[in-house]
Amino acid sequence: MANHTLLDCVNEVFKRVNNIQGDAAALTTLTDSARQHPIDITIQVVNEGIDELYSSSKVEKPLGQAEGTITLATNSRSYPLASDLVRLIFPLIDKVNTQFILQMPGGYEAILLLDPEQNDTGLPYYADISPVTGQLYMDRAASSDNNGKVYTYQYEKELNMTLATDTVPFNNAVFRAMVPAWVQLYKREMRNEFDQALYQMGIGRAARLLTEVEPRGSYSPRGTASFVWQ
Repeated sequence: MANHTLLDCVNEVFKRVNNIQGDAAALTTLTDSARQHPIDITIQVVNEGIDELYSSSKVEKPLGQAEGTITLATNSRSYPLASDLVRLIFPLIDKVNTQFILQMPGGYEAILLLDPEQNDTGLPYYADISPVTGQLYMDRAASSDNNGKVYTYQYEKELNMTLATDTVPFNNAVFRAMVPAWVQLYKREMRNEFDQALYQMGIGRAARLLTEVEPRGSYSPRGTASFVWQ
C-alpha cells in the first residue's frame, strides 16, 4: 500500500489541468475559498474513479467490510442497519445460541406473501431489506422469549475519501495510472471536455496493476447469500 493521500490526488489533478504551477503552489489543505469548487469537484471525481476501478476489476476494496448487530425486540419485525451499508451479507448469526437468519428466497415480496396479515410471531428465520424503509424486515416479529437476542451481520460498506489525510487503497503504480482517468473526469465536470480513450486507458492500466494477475475469461458474482442495496 502507498501512503498517497486525498490531498495528493487533488494536487496531481490540479497540476495536470494547470490549476496550480509546480510544487511551490501545491495545496496544503482541502479548504480554499478561492478554489473550493474545483477542489470539491476533484474530491468527487477521485472517489468516483476509485469506485469504477474496483467495480471494473472485480476486486473488493481493502477494508471494505464491516460488522454490525441487531437486537431482537418483542413484536418488532423491522430493524435499522448500518448507515454506511452498501451490501448486506447473509446469514445473520446469533453467536450465543448458534442460530441464523437467512435471506428470504424470493426477497421482501415473498415475506409479504408468506404472511399477508403480517402478524406472525416467534423466532425469525428469514429476512430481507425492505425497499420501502431500507431496514431489515423479518419473516415474523420476535416473541417475548426471543427479546434481546443479538444477531451479528457482515456488510460491505461505503468507502469515500473526504479528509485530506485519507489514503488511497492501492500502491504507487496504480495511483499513477489513475491520475489521467481522474483528470478526464474533472474535465468532463468542469470544462465539458472528455477523452474517452484516455479515460479507459487509465482505468484499464490501473485495473491490471491492481489485480497483478492475468484477467480471467469470466466472472461469477456472489450467490444469493447477499443483497445489494443501491
